[in-house]
Amino acid sequence: MSLFGTDPKPVASLLANPWGTPASTAQSQPGQTASVFANLNNPQQQSQATPLSGLGASSKPATSSNPFGNIQPQPQPTNTRQLFSVPQKQNQTQANQPSIFGPKPEAGPNTQNSQGDGQSRQNTEGGQQATYFTSLLEKNKKRQRGAQEESNLGDVPSLQLGFGDLRKRIRELAGGGVQSQEKRGADSKAHYLLAASGVNPGTTVRDLDNFNVHSSAAAAIQTPVGWDPDSHRYVEQLQQQSTLKMIAEGISRTQCNFDAYVEENIDINWEAQRKKIYEHFGLTPKGDDGLPGGISYPNLRGRGSFGRSGRGGRGSTANPPGQGTPNRSIFGRSGMQKSVIGTPGTGSGNPPIFIDVAEKASQIPLQKNDRHFREKQEKFAEKVQQLNAARLQEHVYPVLHEFAYVEGQSAGESPSQLIDAYKALIEIVHENPNVTSLTDPRAIKQRQWANEYLDESLNTAAALKIRTTIINGSRKALEKQFYQGLESLVVRNPREASLGGVPTVINKVRAYIRIRNARKDLAPDGVELQILNDDYCWALVFFLLRSGFVKEAAEYVTGNANAFRAIDPNFVTWITTFASNANRRLPRGQHAQINTDYQRRVRVAPEGSLDPYRAACIKVIGRCELSKRSIDSISQGVEDWIWLQFSLAREVNRAEEVANEVYGLAEVQETIKEIGERHFSKGSEGPGGYGTYFFLQILGGLFENAVAYLYAHSYVAAVHFAIALDFYGLLRVSDFSLTEPELLTYDTKEHPQISFGRMMGYYTRDFRASNVVAAVDYLALICLNADLLGDIGKSQASLCHEALRELVLETREFAQLLGDIRSDGTRIKGAIEQRLKIIGIADQEAFLRTVTLQAASVADDNGRTTDAVLLYHLAEDYDNVIIIINRALSDSIVIDIDQEALRLQPLKPRAPPQHQQQLPDGSSLSLTTVDNPSDLARNMISLYNSNALYYQRIRSANRDSCGVLLRISEAKAKVAVGSWAEALDIISSLSLLPLNANSSIPVIRSHAQTLTSLPSTISRLIGPLLLWTMTCISRQRELLSGDGGQGGFESDTRRAMREELVGKAKDLMVFAGLVKLRLGKGVWDGIVGGAGDVGVY
Repeated sequence: MSLFGTDPKPVASLLANPWGTPASTAQSQPGQTASVFANLNNPQQQSQATPLSGLGASSKPATSSNPFGNIQPQPQPTNTRQLFSVPQKQNQTQANQPSIFGPKPEAGPNTQNSQGDGQSRQNTEGGQQATYFTSLLEKNKKRQRGAQEESNLGDVPSLQLGFGDLRKRIRELAGGGVQSQEKRGADSKAHYLLAASGVNPGTTVRDLDNFNVHSSAAAAIQTPVGWDPDSHRYVEQLQQQSTLKMIAEGISRTQCNFDAYVEENIDINWEAQRKKIYEHFGLTPKGDDGLPGGISYPNLRGRGSFGRSGRGGRGSTANPPGQGTPNRSIFGRSGMQKSVIGTPGTGSGNPPIFIDVAEKASQIPLQKNDRHFREKQEKFAEKVQQLNAARLQEHVYPVLHEFAYVEGQSAGESPSQLIDAYKALIEIVHENPNVTSLTDPRAIKQRQWANEYLDESLNTAAALKIRTTIINGSRKALEKQFYQGLESLVVRNPREASLGGVPTVINKVRAYIRIRNARKDLAPDGVELQILNDDYCWALVFFLLRSGFVKEAAEYVTGNANAFRAIDPNFVTWITTFASNANRRLPRGQHAQINTDYQRRVRVAPEGSLDPYRAACIKVIGRCELSKRSIDSISQGVEDWIWLQFSLAREVNRAEEVANEVYGLAEVQETIKEIGERHFSKGSEGPGGYGTYFFLQILGGLFENAVAYLYAHSYVAAVHFAIALDFYGLLRVSDFSLTEPELLTYDTKEHPQISFGRMMGYYTRDFRASNVVAAVDYLALICLNADLLGDIGKSQASLCHEALRELVLETREFAQLLGDIRSDGTRIKGAIEQRLKIIGIADQEAFLRTVTLQAASVADDNGRTTDAVLLYHLAEDYDNVIIIINRALSDSIVIDIDQEALRLQPLKPRAPPQHQQQLPDGSSLSLTTVDNPSDLARNMISLYNSNALYYQRIRSANRDSCGVLLRISEAKAKVAVGSWAEALDIISSLSLLPLNANSSIPVIRSHAQTLTSLPSTISRLIGPLLLWTMTCISRQRELLSGDGGQGGFESDTRRAMREELVGKAKDLMVFAGLVKLRLGKGVWDGIVGGAGDVGVY
């Protein structure tokens, strides 16, 4: 708003239109600020039309600097008045023809309002300059009226300038024509800067326009060839243009082929590469997904940190998380974000692969990869192979017993607790090695405990059953372990034991007590033990309970009932009820009575007066004082202490039990975890000391934690414990597609789970290059979890299939994995096909065909012809077999005769060399030893010709091409040995060259036109074939000339034969001239030289 009140209405610019065109009055716009000086120094904020905007064009806002140079006008909006301006008067009579100086020329310049820097200078220069400019403008108006119809001044900018600026602008218009304000206004300063530096902007722009860096050979080809009277020069120009066009097409085709190869073979995870780079240079810690400085980038689909990936993701069948299948179909390119089986490598690098294990392994000595280590792996591989064989035959296989045997037989530093852990699992799952049939009621089937163990509820019957089974099995394992130690001690010390008599359980326990008493470690000093008939009665009962012989203990007490009633009147009843109850629980009344008696005797009895074994027996039978789960007065080891925990633990319905009497498997597990955190932290356990904590975890049912803990110390043992646990359904597994590369993870309910698929895949790194069949057996175990409900089961099956696919492509053991073919074409099953029953494939033929086709495609892309031929044959794609053979034949024929012949890479044998002599005759098609493409082609053609089922599935064009290529290969072999006439006969029989044209131009032209319809594998050989033919003609003519002088005269037959050869050479010259552009480098020169030798010219 103006300082002087209401703003006047917008008026037409004083310099709006000096040539009579109606002026465009710009719509008034308010200034950017309320200051009266706001518009004096910021002309770019205005939106009013420029003074010359009405010259034949609509008005445009002034958005740039002055197009005439450094002098910048300062336009003002029409609705804002300057502080020292004079009010305007609008002349109504001049509305149709406004003048740039007001209504009349005689009016002084002070009577009009100025709008710019040029108008302000006119006010200061006086009337003389105004009169001079008026006359100049009138003359210009007269000149423009005469040329108004011929000139177009719509692009001329506004005349809001001084005289100096006008003179400069006139010179520019005279020199370079009219330029638009939009083009010149934005870079006028740059022009002056370049001019000051000695650079001519106009010349430079023209030079840059002439030099187009993006021009291609194709643009030059489009240039039409001008007619030249000289026909020879005109033909040369056509040939040059054709050559350039061929070069451009070749470049374009090469680029397309390269892009296609990159698209199909290169799969780079840019996010993972970026993370590795940051971790390598220390910008982020390992395992941290963040970037340095807290920078984060959105993980956009199809976009990485290094820009948008050019890969199109062909055939992508991405599924949302939780769909069970990988991100892409296993039948296409690998859909996993990371490899299932890990990258191939030598040695063992399994522990550092998992992030969580690598942290522990950094403080643990590396495992020795020596002969004993490898022998142990081989023995375990044999057991796994036997396990899968039993699964295929539907037999029972005692996997725990077999693995424990291998662990016990292998020499090394493995602790004895690993064998004890296997024995504990045997007691938990009730595995019986004497059962072989699944119909036996005692048989433990595959995945028998999966439903109970994976039940996430707490008080269901299945959950109570599995917890009770673990408690009872662990207690029994500890009791058997103690009794075995007891027997061993008695055997080693026969004098102190004084066993004598019948070696019953009670007698053995008596002998054990005598040894302990002789060694002064039966009881602490000063403690008196009660004696009954020369026996430490309470010690005898306790050690019978410790050995698991509860019935024997009850029989011993009842046999001495009177003596025991004299000592404790209720103990006979308690132990009899305890032994007869399946769950080893006393009724509620007896339980309250025994707890009261225990509390009274322990607290009231003087120190040293109570037999400690009596208190221990009462504590075990009555589960007394659960808050204190130890016996201080009796020396105990780790096994004795953990046995006491399982003896006191019971699984009950917690909603119905008294709170202070609840002590079950969950409490035992918490106790074991506390022990591990306190005594078995990172690196604190000594060599072999990890076995104790692992054994405790197995006893407590912490199977996932136990496997993860053992993996850092002995990954071979951990892998096979995981196999045994998963076989019986006692292992929770994680989803490969939803978890990070960590061995131990937790689900949403904090249940631990093991990455079983990764574990199996990474373990095969040690031997899959040398024993690929064993790797198949381990990977097939991933499908043990295919029976899981929901998407997790489907995900595990897909993971197994993906791992097998990666194994096939990596090891290239196609004959062993996918099968082989006999000489009669019948198929020999491979290792994968033999195990289809246990890898959970619904459509077995589709899987094998798809995996085989994909392996064949990879082999073909990598140039492994024999592999591709075998795989396409196994996939029953016989037409592709012939296509690959044709390509190999063409590649071998195109090589010059004087160069080394092409040799194929032989197929890896189906059996190791030491076992090949055991194979029956004709068991394979000898593809393993074929390195000559011609021999390979003859073998396959003879096989397919003998069977109509094969023959009918091959296109006739490919069959004919293969026959022609074999004949060409035969002709090349004849040329190489100098059989010129035989080579000519073979080439002539092919009818590819006009050898029988007899100088007939139509026939020769027909052969040239037929060349375009030939397959590329044959058409590319025309050049070498011409050279060989010309060589044969030349050499055969020399032979006829040299041997023709018999008897001093020459026969007519030889002369006719030489003339015929010369005619053939002439026909070949004409043919070569017609197809000159299709011949290879140097072919034309060679033909011309050969024609000269023949005598064509």
